[in-house]
Amino acid sequence: MRQQIEDLRKLMREYGICAYYVPSGDPHGSEYVNDHYKTCEFLSGLLAENETLIVTEDGAWIWTDGRFFLQADRELAGSGIELMKMGAEGVPTALEFLKKLAEEFLAAHDNGRYVIGFDGDTVPAAFYGQLGDTFKDVEGVEFKWDRDLGGMVWSDRPDVDPSEIWDFPVSSAGKTREEKIAEIRLDMKDKGADWLLLTDLMESAWLLNLRGDDIAYTPVFFSYVLMSQDEVRLYVMDGALDPEIAAGLGDIAVRDYSCINEDVKALPADARIWMDLNSANYSLYMEVPCKDNVINEMTPVALAKTVKNETEIASSINAHVKDGVAVTRFIRWIKYVAGKEPQTEISAADYLEARRREMDGCFDLSFNTISGYGPNGAIIHYAPSEETNLDIKPEGFLLVDSGGQYIDGTTDITRTIAVGPLTREMIEGYTRVLKGHIALSEYVITPETTHKELDACTRAALREVGLDFGHGVSHGVGHVLAVHEGPAGVRRTDTPNGLKAGMIMSNEPGLYMAGEFGIRIENEILLKEDGKGNLISEPVTFVPYEREAIDPELLTDEELKWVNDYHSMVRETLMPYLEGEDAEFLEKETAVITR
Repeated sequence: MRQQIEDLRKLMREYGICAYYVPSGDPHGSEYVNDHYKTCEFLSGLLAENETLIVTEDGAWIWTDGRFFLQADRELAGSGIELMKMGAEGVPTALEFLKKLAEEFLAAHDNGRYVIGFDGDTVPAAFYGQLGDTFKDVEGVEFKWDRDLGGMVWSDRPDVDPSEIWDFPVSSAGKTREEKIAEIRLDMKDKGADWLLLTDLMESAWLLNLRGDDIAYTPVFFSYVLMSQDEVRLYVMDGALDPEIAAGLGDIAVRDYSCINEDVKALPADARIWMDLNSANYSLYMEVPCKDNVINEMTPVALAKTVKNETEIASSINAHVKDGVAVTRFIRWIKYVAGKEPQTEISAADYLEARRREMDGCFDLSFNTISGYGPNGAIIHYAPSEETNLDIKPEGFLLVDSGGQYIDGTTDITRTIAVGPLTREMIEGYTRVLKGHIALSEYVITPETTHKELDACTRAALREVGLDFGHGVSHGVGHVLAVHEGPAGVRRTDTPNGLKAGMIMSNEPGLYMAGEFGIRIENEILLKEDGKGNLISEPVTFVPYEREAIDPELLTDEELKWVNDYHSMVRETLMPYLEGEDAEFLEKETAVITR
């Protein structure tokens, strides 16, 4: 058993807590979190992005999704923590499991109390309603949310050292902060909201055309925005805002980050407050004077930033051209050196990062590069470490999922690269993944199209031979913000798609053969109107597919034409920026494929 878990149990006994709930989150509902908030990782030792830990006196369980199952089996070995596979048959949700624990305890203890603890600062306010729904018919359950026991155990916890906030240019944003504020105020008026509270870090950054570096790979800063028709308040940490940039904010009042709770508490009791309880934390929500007056909906900023304006689209395409140059150079290099000189998963990722950072305006990666050779490619969100780093041999597949942050856009691309001879199973698997990739690219999305239909079309070529994959087919992509951005994307629910022209999202089916190899093909696509009330997509990623892994006999005439047309576009787009061996490689890789 991990000592961290034992130390947590000691505090639980001290505070009379029966079960302690630890999510992987921060006060803003962020997907990626600052090191200061990686409490779940500290306690469990699992390096995942979507995890929930529950600890009791005699047990510990952690939930994560299919991206991390193989990784979790390895990292949790010997920890005494049981893996609960999200979405797997027979596996309850964390809340369902908490309810079971409480019912079993109360059944064995007459007139007993079952106390569930959690840190209210790192649990979303929506959790409040979920708790009420889950335990509405269970008497004897109490909740304590005012102590961060995980943080109390973590003696050498990293401090939050706020980054310097910088101005994001209008040449990439397309609108000034004043224009954005005016438009959002119209949305507030239409909704009847007196105040709008922004808690999602990306929303504050987008609205005010500001960026920072408080979270790895995502250029945001710890902040809140509270605005009405008459004022805008920006809450930031001390030292984050340079006086010159603060002066450029005009009438926007700058307040200390720590003041947000007291300012929300001081709002008039009859004020209607628009806030998203999925990103607002539980502690902050508890300060709202009248919860009946809360408009709990996705904020107008969330949708506005997801539907890119013309400048954002043009700027993003420019970023993808530069990214395509960097990735194409990398692919030529790794295919050439494999077997000729020693290379590993880490050295390959480092080489790709170096090529990206050579491109004008690239200031960071958009996430930790996934570089998985052979069996490691089957670990969906694998990140190589010194312990797992495999040598790249001149055979099989190297799966590389990577992206960059440019001043003009955020990129995300996956290519599965043949670094040597492939088996028939690999070629057929790759081609079937490509067929699903093409199916989503070609799908005409009507207003009635559901998420489930889009998801199913992408999996059809695999499912017809009994194969599938354990992750979503698409997520939205922010504009110089988070590489994963809602509400764009495709889920597996039978609900209206809600997609709009101007959204940029991924298209990334895959296939993962545990212990053998992994395949994923990912482009970013731009949604556009077709003139008939429907949406069609246009790829904005410019990198060739792996022609050595394509079996043209498995493609229809239409699919083969689509691949050749895409390759023609890639060649015309990138060739002006490549020369020598890189240009020769592009010419060869984008040549017409025939049967």
